[in-house]
Amino acid sequence: MGDCGETDGAAVPEWAQHALGARPLSLEQQALSQSGNEVYRAHMPDGRSRVLRISAHARAFAHTRANLATLRALGLPVQTVLAEGATPQGGAYVVLDWLPGRDLYYVLAELSRAQAERIASTVTAFQHRVAEHVTVPQTGRFGWAPRIGERAQYAAWSEVFGAPMPQEALAAMRDRPDVTPLDHCRARLALVRASLEDYFAALQPVCFLHDLTVKNVLVDGGELSGLIDFDSVCYGDPMMVVGVTLAHLEADVGEAGRIYGEALMRCWHVQGERLRAAAFYAALWATGFVSIALGAGDHERVKAVVPVAQRLLTMAEGA
Repeated sequence: MGDCGETDGAAVPEWAQHALGARPLSLEQQALSQSGNEVYRAHMPDGRSRVLRISAHARAFAHTRANLATLRALGLPVQTVLAEGATPQGGAYVVLDWLPGRDLYYVLAELSRAQAERIASTVTAFQHRVAEHVTVPQTGRFGWAPRIGERAQYAAWSEVFGAPMPQEALAAMRDRPDVTPLDHCRARLALVRASLEDYFAALQPVCFLHDLTVKNVLVDGGELSGLIDFDSVCYGDPMMVVGVTLAHLEADVGEAGRIYGEALMRCWHVQGERLRAAAFYAALWATGFVSIALGAGDHERVKAVVPVAQRLLTMAEGA
């Protein structure tokens, strides 16, 4: 994982020292945490490192230990929970062992084609293993669940994307000359969604690890060294995680991530309607990036990401 700042061990609150088992020499805050959690690498006096994850939500890590145990039993290289509890502020913490390596995002430019192929193949194999061995609940079969094996929220995969809009209104919005780039992308996205409803309706849900994208896949020496962050899983179409990965590669990495993206597509045999679906998910996330950047007033990010969303939409429309 990447770091974005270091704190001297003497400044670590007493409750955190107790959670870690000793006063750390220092804490490094880790980057790429998009869950709203704070994540730190604690350098301990015995020379080892531990991970301290902190959330403002009291139940954030309620099922992390059980999820990791299930995945470890399937042979996935995941962490072990060493301690867990409540923070003085009413949130939650969990302490885990440190796995070597950096998030895939940081090393993509350094990977050879063979290394990228092996990582993509291994990640795909792990996803297939989870899909094969995790039983999907009979009710609440689609969407996100905090614990592996627990029911999710939706009866159908299409419900994950909200209520559909009338296609006539969407086509009118898409064709208006004065529509904003964001609304234009949203209209095209909704029309693609409508064209994929038969595909969504035919899906049999499987369990997949939705956060294994360009983050949470650790790489050390050009090889996959571990997988992290399993506070929830998703039931539905695993093409979603492929699409989300493609969105991050296109929007945040660029040319350096092309080899990995192509390898991932080959490993999943993405073609036909699966290709259109993966492109839809990618465009959905990229459109979300545009919305977030607009909300933050980051016009340079908007300028960079709108063409990405448009390219992905074209793929979804015409693939």
